[in-house]
Formats: sequence, C-alpha cells, structure tokens
Amino acid sequence: MVLGTTIRALTFDCYGTLIDWDAGMRAALRPIEGLAGSDVEKLLHDREQAELALIAGHYRIYSGILGDSLRIAATAQGRALPYGDVLGFVNTMNRWPAFPDAGKALRRLAVSYPLALLSNAETKVLQASIKLVGAPFVALLTAEDLHSYKPAPKHWEAALKRLHLEPRQVLHVAGSLVYDIRPARTLGFQVAWINRRNQPVTDELEPTSVFTDLTALADVLLGVRS
Repeated sequence: MVLGTTIRALTFDCYGTLIDWDAGMRAALRPIEGLAGSDVEKLLHDREQAELALIAGHYRIYSGILGDSLRIAATAQGRALPYGDVLGFVNTMNRWPAFPDAGKALRRLAVSYPLALLSNAETKVLQASIKLVGAPFVALLTAEDLHSYKPAPKHWEAALKRLHLEPRQVLHVAGSLVYDIRPARTLGFQVAWINRRNQPVTDELEPTSVFTDLTALADVLLGVRS
C-alpha cells in the first residue's frame, strides 16, 4: 500500500497520539500520597485493563471511568485512594502536554486534508487539549456526544457521515492498536500507527503504515501529494 494515493481525509486519536498520555498520567500520579512506593508500571497496566472493562459496559461519562480505573488499579496494590485524590488526578487531564511534533505536523497536513478527531474523552477536556496542540479540525467526535467508546465502531461511522467519504478514502492515525488501529482496519479504513512507545511491530501491519512520529507521517503524505 502506498499512503496518500486514495486518501481524502485524516482522522486522529488524541491521547497517546497528539497528547502525551504517558507523561501526563505519570505526572498526575506523582503527587498522590496514597500511591507513594507503589509499583507504577503495574498500576498503569492495571488501570488500562480496568478501563477496557469499564468502557465495554453501559455508557458513563469518561471522567468517572478514568477515576474508577485508577481506584481499581490502586486497590490491586492494597491502596485505598480518597475521593479528593482521585478527583485531583482526573482534573489534570486537560493540561497533559502535547507531543512536540503534533501541532506543526497537523498544521502542515491541514493544508491538503480535512482533519477530524475521534476521542473517548469528554468534549470540554478534548477542546482544552486541542488548544495545546494548536491544530485545525473540521470535526470533533467524542464519546460524550456519541455515548459510545472506541474500540466500538460508532466513532468511525459518525466520521464517515460527517466527512461524506468511504472508509478506504480515510486514513486513521493513532498510537493505540487496541482502541484504534485494529478496529479501524476492520472497518476498512487505511491506518497509520504512530508507534510512540516503540513497541514491537506485529505482522498484521504493513511496514509502510508504521511511523515513529507525526513528522514522519506528514513527510510521506505530503510527498505523495506534491
């Protein structure tokens, strides 16, 4: 596959792709006294697994899911977090930093492609994060609006309606295989995996669809379009 030959629009995940999810979460956990001395790597892993289970149930606002997933992960290490600590953690999300390459790469891409953002975050939080990224989007599709969480298909279905395109004409760009890349491929989208965590590349992805950052993706797409 040669990226760019049939692409008419780009859809993006935000957290872990444009916003540095790992750095933001680690910074938010650091001041919580009840987690002092805990196994942070296990905590992060357990929280992510708990979130996947929670979003598979009935729709709830994401701030509640984020807080509950942290509480579940802390409990697994014998830590009971007070409500104030959990709320303080959740309320930092709108300040988590953008990746240094994100804004410039997106502004370059926006000259040639309409950009849409597909996120599990609440709308107000996402809007604050977009300001930190500093890039133009023609559409924001949130779980709060759709009452559905990725990896369920509703975000992509709504994006196609908004963009008036077919799946093969859209490139979905994301850092998560579980939440984004695999479900988007299943729906017929072209995909670009931004491998921020330097994970092993599986056989399910073509090497040409894997990028270390957004600058590399923009270089390829704009080179094709030039």
